Parts: sequence; structure tokens; C-alpha cells
Amino acid sequence: MDGIHESEPSSVYHVDDPDGSRAAAEVAELAGGAVARMFALVQEYDDDNDEPVREVVAYGMALPGGHVMTVLPSGAGLSKWQSVDSASRRTGSELVWLV
Repeated sequence: MDGIHESEPSSVYHVDDPDGSRAAAEVAELAGGAVARMFALVQEYDDDNDEPVREVVAYGMALPGGHVMTVLPSGAGLSKWQSVDSASRRTGSELVWLV
């Protein structure tokens, strides 16, 4: 494949910013303070022994413009939603903000 060289350095590698906090602040500044937020949709149910089980049923990202996407933990099943509340309500899941 032309133009692809496996030995090229990553464009997101920051030697002097190991936790990415400076890079994240720069992106927030570029985006006018509005940044995407990550979340999980979690369901709780009782197993066969009536023990409570909590399970992540999807991971999601809420974009600054209000668009919301979720994906199953397996990486399949990309979905779009009107809002995080809609995704939570329609999947019968608890919304847990990750970032």
C-alpha cells in the first residue's frame, strides 16, 4: 500500500504528556470548551441464584452537538440516539458517565 510505512511514529504520541492531560486541554480549547463525553450503559438483574449482577451493555460517546453513539462491548452494533437519556431509557439501562 503506497504511502503507509509501519515505522512512522504515531501522531498522538506525547512523550512529555504521559497521561494525556495537556493534549486533552488543547483539544477542549480547539473545540471551544465543548468536548465529547464517554459513558457506559449498565443493566442490573438477578442471576439464577437470585444474586444481583451488573453488566455493561454498551459504551457510548455524547458529542458536543447533542449526537450520541453507542457500541456493544464486543465492538459490534453501533447505534445512534437522540440523547443519552433516550439511550438509557430505551435500553432499560443506568447511565454511568466515565469522563
